[in-house]
Amino acid sequence: MIGVQLFERTTRTLTFTTAGEILCAAAHANITDLEAALLRVQAKKRSSTIRVSVPPSLAMKWIVPLLTMAKTAGLDISVQAQTRLVDFARDDADVGIRYGLGPYPGLRTIRLSRSYMQPLASPAYIEANGIDLAKPWAKPIDILMDHTTESDPIPFGWAEFKASEPAFTQKIEPISLFDRTDLALQAATGGLGVALGRTLLYENDVKMGYLVPLGEPKPVEPSDWLVTSYEFAETQKFKDFTRWITEQVERTICLETRS
Repeated sequence: MIGVQLFERTTRTLTFTTAGEILCAAAHANITDLEAALLRVQAKKRSSTIRVSVPPSLAMKWIVPLLTMAKTAGLDISVQAQTRLVDFARDDADVGIRYGLGPYPGLRTIRLSRSYMQPLASPAYIEANGIDLAKPWAKPIDILMDHTTESDPIPFGWAEFKASEPAFTQKIEPISLFDRTDLALQAATGGLGVALGRTLLYENDVKMGYLVPLGEPKPVEPSDWLVTSYEFAETQKFKDFTRWITEQVERTICLETRS
């Protein structure tokens, strides 16, 4: 087929030519890769673990604290905190949660909730700066900013908040920049200033009394989406996980309503 000699044959021996060595090595590598891929597919099929890819902020502030409840519900969840979008054809993840405009072509997508942005500060910061919760924007605040979110084309951030809140008139000049929303919220918890949280990231901190909402939450266009391949969407594991995660979203949002 390729027009070159692959073997050197004598009356007693059979050896590869250089071309034969090259093709043999390639064939061996392909067989090895195929065997590894088959073992990986079989292991994935037998495993009860659901591998969930989520942004780091959502993993730390929401998903990880829910793992004990997942165990109680009979779910074995493995969390993969990733900033990049998961490729279900190449990566180990079974499902992902993405924050964006959605839906995502080529994937089974379910919107988990409508999203809101909410400025938050610690009780100590509010007291130290004499902030009136009835008029939280009467005085300038110390802005804590997730600069990654601010530079993202997804419409969410302090600029969007200012456009939606006429009473917020101060110039947006952050005193500290962070590359994740959970880090900005943690800084707010420590009393450094006011951070902008979003749905599913701040409710537990409010419930625990670590943070206090300033003003009313503002709706934003992006949402949290549950995504997976069409193949995995047909499995019982996905159906069980979808039912459980939807219940957790509703429960978390109820915390916001009660706070």
